[in-house]
Amino acid sequence: MQPALTSYAVATYLDAALNRMDIAVFLVDAELHLLHANASAMALLERDTALRRHGDKLLQDAIGGERTLAQLVAAVLAAPSDADTPHALSLPRRHRQPLLLTAVPYVPTPELPSLPPCAILLASDPEAHRLPRQLLMELFDLTPAEAGVAQALAHGEALEDIAAALDISMHTVKTHLQKLFRKTGTRRQGELVSILHGMPAAVGQAQSFE
Repeated sequence: MQPALTSYAVATYLDAALNRMDIAVFLVDAELHLLHANASAMALLERDTALRRHGDKLLQDAIGGERTLAQLVAAVLAAPSDADTPHALSLPRRHRQPLLLTAVPYVPTPELPSLPPCAILLASDPEAHRLPRQLLMELFDLTPAEAGVAQALAHGEALEDIAAALDISMHTVKTHLQKLFRKTGTRRQGELVSILHGMPAAVGQAQSFE
């Protein structure tokens, strides 16, 4: 009989799993103390100004409209049982696309009574996220050229810009697009992009704050 995993072992596995995600994941309490950050989150803090670490807290430099990061976390923790209600915040950045935040509550189980209620923040940088070409090729049996077009479409690039960037004709781009429709089971460009945005991806190392 296989022995049950300890809480420490489960936490270790979860930490490793988070480090394989290319989306930044932060765990903060009601006072915005930064309890944990995966590798992508640490990389985001190093290269971006929309979010920053001040001491042991996660703060924002930009103002997200009428809402702030503190208000986002407060709203999430005010209704921890209502996990289906979306909570999001767009942080403007000068001359760049905004940093997109979504938040969900985490209420510790009775087995972890020492942990306070927390918010899990997912930060997505539209400019940095790019699907791995090899992953696209394996999932949909794409050629390298088709995967390159799929990458560009998922990144929001127009067909004309894709043709110029890849130094190919519009006819060739449209031919790749038709093959992408067939291989992904889609009929329209919007459907294709939606599927691509729902795909997983992966990266590096994490750091905890105690």
